[in-house]
Amino acid sequence: MAKFVKNIVIITVLSILGLGKLYAQQKWVTLSGSFTEKKNYEVIIVGMDGNRSFRLAQYFVDTTDNRFLLTVPMISGVDCSLQVVVMKEGHRRLEVDHRVSFPLQLDGQDLELTLDPSLFQQDQKGLTVKPQVKKHQVASVSGIARGLKSGLELSLDKVVDGQLQKVQIFRMQQNDSTFNFQLLVEKEGFYYISTLRSRKRIYLKPQDKINLTLDVATGTTIGTSKSTEENEMIVQWEKIMLPLTMIAMEYKPDRELFFKLYTSKQLEINAFIEKVKTSNSQFNALFKMASQVDNNRLALEVLWKSSVRKVASTFIQAKEFLDVPNDYRELVYKNKEESSGILLLGEGYEYINLLAKLNLLKVEETTRRQWGDAERVVFMMESITNDDLKSVLLKAQLDELEFNVSNYSEFRDIFMPYAQYVKDGTIRKKYDGLYRMFAADTAFIGKSAYDFTLPDGKGRMFSMKDFKGKVIFIDVWATWCGPCKVQMPFLKEIEEHYHGNEHIVFVGISLDAEKDKDKWLNMIKEKELGGVQLLDSKGESFARKYNIAAIPRFCLIDKNGNWSEVRCPLPESKEKLIRYIDKELMRLN
Repeated sequence: MAKFVKNIVIITVLSILGLGKLYAQQKWVTLSGSFTEKKNYEVIIVGMDGNRSFRLAQYFVDTTDNRFLLTVPMISGVDCSLQVVVMKEGHRRLEVDHRVSFPLQLDGQDLELTLDPSLFQQDQKGLTVKPQVKKHQVASVSGIARGLKSGLELSLDKVVDGQLQKVQIFRMQQNDSTFNFQLLVEKEGFYYISTLRSRKRIYLKPQDKINLTLDVATGTTIGTSKSTEENEMIVQWEKIMLPLTMIAMEYKPDRELFFKLYTSKQLEINAFIEKVKTSNSQFNALFKMASQVDNNRLALEVLWKSSVRKVASTFIQAKEFLDVPNDYRELVYKNKEESSGILLLGEGYEYINLLAKLNLLKVEETTRRQWGDAERVVFMMESITNDDLKSVLLKAQLDELEFNVSNYSEFRDIFMPYAQYVKDGTIRKKYDGLYRMFAADTAFIGKSAYDFTLPDGKGRMFSMKDFKGKVIFIDVWATWCGPCKVQMPFLKEIEEHYHGNEHIVFVGISLDAEKDKDKWLNMIKEKELGGVQLLDSKGESFARKYNIAAIPRFCLIDKNGNWSEVRCPLPESKEKLIRYIDKELMRLN
């Protein structure tokens, strides 16, 4: 540890001496601009060196502000172009709508750009370029990134609902470790410089100028030539927390080592937090809270990352905290923070989710094992008392469970009880996007399934009416569908589970074309598929009627011939699927 500290001191001195000189050698061009329509865009500056093209910088424009600001390095022999990616709302997240590209002449003069998306469909139309006359009042964060290799990216992020949202990306160039971010800051607060591995918290006011040397490996400052009193306070905090941060950053941190050091540093940590004082009272209050969250969050992270199970030779992250000693747990509870200000931190979302997961340990393990997702979410939501934080926790559970929620019924049971916490912004987008995926299914649930007939391999026509009085489990698949084949072994296990049960019938419906009938029959034989196998050529009958656009799809019909569920869990989720089927079988009695 002493050698590590000595090296940091040496690097810090050299960095301070060389930072201004190295940064001054680089020439930069500032591109400020705006869109005439408020949408989500990505603005990308692409460099071209012979046959090689590469991204120099990128800015993310959202619907809250149609402006952008980029600082681009001048590189000899490199031509540039401006690429605009117009985004649209997808079911789960933003998706690319279309892209346009414009040549861009950079000669050292700062430029003002105006982009009109209504003209993008016309060849090379929609971009107006003129010299920048009025200098913008902006905050800037520039300097040197130590340890970031050529081709890797550094991003400047803002905080939205306790999560980081990228504003700009700067791509490091060969033999050049300098970076330069400029930002239109209207409201002071925390921002972050991030890489895939680390993040560095900074505090920005509208016209702040910061020039620093960043240790990318740890996300800490190792030298500054220009700073503010708020950011100097953050640097002091980084130095205190660095030994703990280094342990927490490990793939599988050593719990015992961490908590021994963690316990010994609590007096120092609490003394620092108590003495936080600058001329900025708003920063003082926010940073005291942020420091308390950091102190608690690192302990949670270590407990979570060390909660792993070994499968064969691989460690797999568990779904809940494992083997947490009571004294560790009590220490975390003692230091917890639950104020709304957490949403102003880029770590707030992660912190609240981990804290709620730790609260699950208050319930006996035998009880937790019997719980489904709905019961777990109920307990976690009730364990957080602050309504603003409940909204963030709901978003975290929507993110975590979105691929585990099979249908509208599950969405209704898990998330709809907490609709009151769905606020505008990222939480609303997530909730509505997942709801839209399943809402159309409600048109079929409880309605008759006796409205289609399909042929089997011998041409005999079958209707679901032929199985009246039985529960019908349907597998929609095709020979060309890879994921369908993955589920076949699991489906056989389900069929075996109900072997000899005359109250259930398994039906396979293939969407192969009639011309590929032989392929279909051969796969039935090759995979030894059981049950009744039917063909819906190109999905023109069954699949089209029930809006099945993606397979595999598994459906369930009750004993009265009505749709019980049009999106069952995948067979790989064996226990979960069996609960669905058993529920319908129980209704036979």
